[in-house]
Amino acid sequence: MRGFGRLLRPCAVVAVAAMISGCGTGTASPSGTEATRPDLPVFPATLNKDGTVPWVNAPAIAPVPLPPPPAIGPTCTAGQLHGVLPAWVSGQASNDGGMDPLTAASLHGWVNLTNISSRPCTLDGVPAVTLMSHGIAVNVSYGQFGTNAAAKTGLPPHGTANFRIDWGAPYCPGRRGPFPGPPDRGPFSLRATVDGVTLHVAVHSTATPGCLSEDTHPDATTSSVATSPIEPGAVIPGTPPRGESSPLRLLRATAQDYPSHIAPGQVLKFVIALANPTSAPVSLAGTPPPAYMAEAFCLGTSTRPAINFYRDYSLNNRARPVVRAHGSVRFALELAIPASGCGTTRLTITWHFPIFIPQGTYTAFTLTLTS
Repeated sequence: MRGFGRLLRPCAVVAVAAMISGCGTGTASPSGTEATRPDLPVFPATLNKDGTVPWVNAPAIAPVPLPPPPAIGPTCTAGQLHGVLPAWVSGQASNDGGMDPLTAASLHGWVNLTNISSRPCTLDGVPAVTLMSHGIAVNVSYGQFGTNAAAKTGLPPHGTANFRIDWGAPYCPGRRGPFPGPPDRGPFSLRATVDGVTLHVAVHSTATPGCLSEDTHPDATTSSVATSPIEPGAVIPGTPPRGESSPLRLLRATAQDYPSHIAPGQVLKFVIALANPTSAPVSLAGTPPPAYMAEAFCLGTSTRPAINFYRDYSLNNRARPVVRAHGSVRFALELAIPASGCGTTRLTITWHFPIFIPQGTYTAFTLTLTS
């Protein structure tokens, strides 16, 4: 979401299918006091003592659920597939004015896979990717998104599929110092392994993430890549989805009441204030409820991997179903920080709302990760 954010300023929209868990549909009862289907959350009607809306562990629900594409043949073979990453997309392309510098200096893109054979086949999972430069593996840490959300993807003859890859800053070719980068700037390629099949993927770009100053980011010593589950169809960079005319896009988010330090494995508790700068009220009502994404990201080092972690949740919209004109509503939120630790001490938390609508609101803050 850098992360995928990560990486995810646009990814919260164009890669929604890769990032949604608990998808389903349902209809709320007229009274709003109970759900008529088990996939719709039941939210409390009361507020916390400090006036915040209580957090509920309710997975996001897609407004228009898409059934997973059926498996239409045996596992694809390397000879059946052609893979290419047409272009990297700069994190700056989705900068809304408040983007974290590490995210803004990062890149993301989509590997498009085509079944070039006359026989159908199926792929399943999240590709494990090695970034190559002149045929030599580049020294970056690696992670995978959505490993529990991968669905089988059928490719008919000449059919397409894709998976997203995020390449995080900093990447410093030829940099001197204790952690020197690769001696060149490509050309780059990818070696992707999925379902026991190894693919060589061409990259039609020599772009690299930004190289940040050691004075401002002393712990940012290495770059990282992360991949997402395979999805049907091809993705063409540079053609962002059309924005929906949703009033939710008018809201502005601010992170509040978060700690300065947190240890791996702890639950982060924070508050997001959704402000309405307009002269008309903005409704948060809807079936299913609007959804948000919370991400945790930190860079790796030469010896420790990066953290690339996110969760999608339904917003508790019962106690405060409207943000009044020129008003705001404060939501108490939680995010469990992975226990694996990280190579650096700088942990970036990002929050996106809503995740099903292009160009929604976004905010980020940083914590010090303690041992």
